[in-house]
Amino acid sequence: MKFELPENHGLSAATLASLVHREDDGEGVSLTDAQFAALNAGVGRGESALVVSPTSTGKTQIALWAIAHGLEQNCRTVYLLTHRALARQKFDDFRSLLIGSHLGGDLASLVIATGDYVEAADGSVPRNPLQAPLVVATYEKYLALLSAGGVPADMTSTVVVCDEIQLIGDEHRGQNVEVLLSLLRNAGWKQFVGLSAVLQARDAQELAHWLGVVLVVEHKREKPLRYECWASGGIFSVETAAPENITHTAHAGGIRLDVLSTLAVLLNQRPAPSPIIVFCATRRQIYELADGYFKSVSKGISGQLSLAFDAFPATSANSRLAQYLPFRFAVHSADLTEEERSVIEQHLLEGKLDVVFATTTLAAGVNFPLGAAIILWERWNFDQRRFEPIPSAEFHNMAGRVGRMGFEHEHGRVIFLAQQEQQARASRQYLDLGSLPPLESRIGPSRFDQLTLQLVASGLCASRAEVDSLVKSTLSGLREEDRNTSAFLSWSRLLGQSIDYLVQEALLLEASSGRLVATQLGKAIAHSGLLPETGTVLVRHLVKQASILSGYLPAAASPGDANKLAFLTVAACFSSPEFRGGKRAKQTRPLPFQMGERFLIDADRYKAELIEPVWQSDPHPINAAKITIDWINGATLRDLENSFETLSAGHLRDMFRNVCWVLQGVASIIEAAADVRAPGMVRLPYLLIPDDQLANLRKLPRYIRRLAIRVAEGLPDDVVWMTWLNTRGGAFALTRSEILGLRLRGYVSLDQLMLGTPEADAVRLSVFEKVQPSPHAKANWLRDASRQWKQQQRQRVAERHAVRAKRCPNAQHVETYYTSRGTAFEAAFEKVMQLLNIKFQRLDDKTVTGAPDYLLELTDSPPLVIELKSKVNDKLVDYNSAVEVLAASEVHGYKETFCVTLCHPGVDPSVPSVINACGRLAVVESHDLGEALLRLCEGNLTQAQLWQWLATPGQAKADDLPFRIYP
Repeated sequence: MKFELPENHGLSAATLASLVHREDDGEGVSLTDAQFAALNAGVGRGESALVVSPTSTGKTQIALWAIAHGLEQNCRTVYLLTHRALARQKFDDFRSLLIGSHLGGDLASLVIATGDYVEAADGSVPRNPLQAPLVVATYEKYLALLSAGGVPADMTSTVVVCDEIQLIGDEHRGQNVEVLLSLLRNAGWKQFVGLSAVLQARDAQELAHWLGVVLVVEHKREKPLRYECWASGGIFSVETAAPENITHTAHAGGIRLDVLSTLAVLLNQRPAPSPIIVFCATRRQIYELADGYFKSVSKGISGQLSLAFDAFPATSANSRLAQYLPFRFAVHSADLTEEERSVIEQHLLEGKLDVVFATTTLAAGVNFPLGAAIILWERWNFDQRRFEPIPSAEFHNMAGRVGRMGFEHEHGRVIFLAQQEQQARASRQYLDLGSLPPLESRIGPSRFDQLTLQLVASGLCASRAEVDSLVKSTLSGLREEDRNTSAFLSWSRLLGQSIDYLVQEALLLEASSGRLVATQLGKAIAHSGLLPETGTVLVRHLVKQASILSGYLPAAASPGDANKLAFLTVAACFSSPEFRGGKRAKQTRPLPFQMGERFLIDADRYKAELIEPVWQSDPHPINAAKITIDWINGATLRDLENSFETLSAGHLRDMFRNVCWVLQGVASIIEAAADVRAPGMVRLPYLLIPDDQLANLRKLPRYIRRLAIRVAEGLPDDVVWMTWLNTRGGAFALTRSEILGLRLRGYVSLDQLMLGTPEADAVRLSVFEKVQPSPHAKANWLRDASRQWKQQQRQRVAERHAVRAKRCPNAQHVETYYTSRGTAFEAAFEKVMQLLNIKFQRLDDKTVTGAPDYLLELTDSPPLVIELKSKVNDKLVDYNSAVEVLAASEVHGYKETFCVTLCHPGVDPSVPSVINACGRLAVVESHDLGEALLRLCEGNLTQAQLWQWLATPGQAKADDLPFRIYP
């Protein structure tokens, strides 16, 4: 530890006051050696560095100093990390640490961006997250945001912090991380800080040299760890304070080398090094050990069940956990839902657990008060059919979760067992604390298609030579040239073949001059993050089936076949190269292995419309689709788990999350493919189809987006809108089971939820009967929230828009737009159109009976008929009012023109799901259009993009607006 700052530390008074740890007396500072070394290297002054030091040496604080310095210099700052859960944790930490001291109290200045959502700290959706002063993001999401509008040529006003930067060597995610770092390196930065605990010396030097930053290495851990190999010949141990000195001690009498016996020995020591985490190689291992431990501590006596999970849907995991928690132990793995994991983590933090059986999900950077770890260090290699040691980096990353600063243990203990002499020899590598596996290169020919499309679509490369040069200058390229010259010599040829493929698929265009540009479809696929082969396979299939699929859409006069449409759409995604691999690419997203055990349904009735008509060749997509449809129709997680013997809620949640990502990407891709403005000469041959078929294709994107929301929430279409009643920081929130309970009792509309009758009160109370301490408060909240929903939503948006509009001329018109009704609203609308230079004609001049209101003429786009519907007393626009514009447009000569109904303040939630089928109508609520118009004023949206957003059948929501202007 150091109790002083380096002379030229560079930290401001505000940072010293709020972001530097003080001694117990509050006077002097207290720094780890790694923090002191980082400040000495200039991190607090804006110098770039790669900091490599063990876990629990305060690297997050180093990141905070860089971010704080960047904010003080009016720079944009970004903190990149590996997992969604970590992003949320750091986002919450930064909200409390930086909003007041360095962000001027402005919640909108802090943004989180993950694959699940993009959101500011005030709960709003940011118009351009990359413009926010501080962004907390996962690597892949930041790459997607950065690529979406073309990577800036100059990012020298941006501070970038990369946590767990060794992810660049990850088998599955390393390529995306390296692509991102290559883009950032090419565009430059104000300051770059990379952080890692598990880089070997040579890799750290190479990475720092490639990034062009100074390397800061600190081996000392402030709170020491003792590594103990318990073998038949005794205990061999080494401490981080003296890594060269391996000691040998005898076992206590009667010791058995198994996990449960080792736990008993440790827990009987005084003081016991609890809580103890047992890191397991598989989920099966977790539950076998947990069940064995339960038998030993419960002695066959059933204790009182924990009530911690009463408010959650029943799952196989939480039914076990309810038994385990009273005996002060738990399990933690991907089998748990996020809510269940949160309960276990909170119990750990509050000192309510002695033992946790876990997979590496608890080793991903989260700070817990662990005193010891038992690591099961062998993993089954399915290809070689044998057990083998886990990599040293993975072992030491797990070990680093123990004995962390800020908790009471004087040191941490890391224990691993070797029952046989052969195991003892193999495991001895973990006693060599300097031994780490090399960083693997992850950019290679297998993903050249996707990489090339990303580079051209982002504007970073514009010719074969530029693609070739940039890819070869990546860290992987330079290492390949140095270590495998013969393979490296083939890269130019293989990159050329990828470009040929992308040109052939009309994702890229190549001019005679050699200039490469991405087509609209190519950009959409690149920005989606999906494989090019996934994009082309799904577009071909949906174009071929568009007329059939659109016929299954529900309409006001026909229920359609919603289940069949959802099944076919989801099955297509699960059958795509993304999940099953293709001719040119390996799969990037797994399906649970249990999906291949047997068929859950006979899919022969879907045969003609399936993407794979020989569906019997692979059960995985069919079973995954069947389970997903059951989920969105209200099946419980427990029932879905029972589909297969070892299927867990965690498996299912991961599967649903992955297909949501693909569905969202496919919606954007189809929207680009069906753009009627695209010249025929740049369309794919299979998109040169009659206008009526193209119109059928245009009906699908908004349906697919809504389907993605349904999968994310697990709700039927008629009640998915209820999730919109939940606001971050609100007093209550509706759970999935409560929404399904309301539906079961016939309460599916807004009007029903806001009723104050005794019958409605009884329904609400019955749904909330398990709410503690009383269901009455939540029942009253639901009634009032339903009544005030649109009013409060519009008010919050209007307030945010009023603040933003101050940067635009004539800001006073924002208030008029939101507060006016009837003819006054029409006048406000016309004024906004004039201010934004949007051409329009007034069709209803009060002399023509029944004419629609306006003809909008957006730049480089066909005209739109737009009807304004405003309601007093915050009533919502119903179905009949929403569709009036269709008949009016036909009567007055605009039969072929796309129509939009502007609903002020909003539209009834039942309307959007039944208007896709007509193919010629969109509804948009006034606050969503307000967001689009404000982005237009700010220069973050073009009129052409506005047209695309409005002219897609269904409901146009602000969430679907692009974040950047595509070049």
